Amino acid sequence: MPIRKNLPVHRDPYLPRMGPKEVAICRSCGAIYHRKRWSMENSPAVLKDRTLRSVTCPACPKKQDSFPGGVVMLSGEYLAPHKEQILHLVRNEEARAKRVNPLERVISIKDSLKSVEIQTTSDRFAQWIGTEIHRVFKGDVTYHRSRDDRFIRVKWHRGQER
Repeated sequence: MPIRKNLPVHRDPYLPRMGPKEVAICRSCGAIYHRKRWSMENSPAVLKDRTLRSVTCPACPKKQDSFPGGVVMLSGEYLAPHKEQILHLVRNEEARAKRVNPLERVISIKDSLKSVEIQTTSDRFAQWIGTEIHRVFKGDVTYHRSRDDRFIRVKWHRGQER
């Protein structure tokens, strides 16, 4: 395994170095911070007999500021007739990802006539969406990472029906 020297360490400006000391709840989305982890579970054990500190989770300002960690571009002749199915898959994957990690979300979906652009809060989630679309709908997918590996651009294309 090569050692990477002299590479600057890029931190996500939306992630604080230290999380809240006590149990906290996001005032925008309702995510709970407990034991150094964000979750969407409203467990009675966590909420019982506790005063919850009201904070904002890192994903909410990222979504509000449109600061994506990844972009998924969908294109091709196959897209138009199957757009609803593909976007349904994206929404299902977002719901699944939020259950595991509520900081992974879709920021926006920009739909034009010939393409769809999906912005996500994390690079891993964008890569996951690209992988799932490729797995279900086939086509060609490419992944382009930034030099610091903190941003990814995923391009999916499928031509005619196979």
